[in-house]
Amino acid sequence: MVALNIQSRSVTTEVLDALTRASKNRGADLVVSQVYAEQVHDLFNYGMNACNDQALVKNCIVELFLLVGPRPERLQDSESVDTNVFKMFRRLLIQHIASREQRSISDVHRNLFSADTQMTQALTSFQLEALFLKFQRKLTYREVASIMDLTIEQLHGQISKAVDILLHKK
Repeated sequence: MVALNIQSRSVTTEVLDALTRASKNRGADLVVSQVYAEQVHDLFNYGMNACNDQALVKNCIVELFLLVGPRPERLQDSESVDTNVFKMFRRLLIQHIASREQRSISDVHRNLFSADTQMTQALTSFQLEALFLKFQRKLTYREVASIMDLTIEQLHGQISKAVDILLHKK
């Protein structure tokens, strides 16, 4: 996992500018809400850890808020708004990566995060992603399980195995 030191103002401004241009081009009545302000940095950080392609990550954020802007009810279901935003963003990111790399969605889904250090090379993509969402993003187990389309038991198993691997790598 990469802890990114990103100029937060730069990311916010770039994505907001792209959203404004896209919404004007489509004639959509887009309102950039508090959800955007609260989530853009976390979404960008998550996306960069998943694929390390700034343009793709920013485009997915823009697309997400263009989808949600005119229909904010898409964020309302049994989960929290934050969880739904991450879930929708993750799906968009997986679809775009699969299309760009001509891979199946299920393959990208299984291998979204990749190990970048010797210590994390023994971890699976799912374990890396679960650790990122749980400990860096500080989401609850329920939220992480929902985002990753896992049961809470499966998530506990992935995190437990990852912690065991990391403890033995010391």
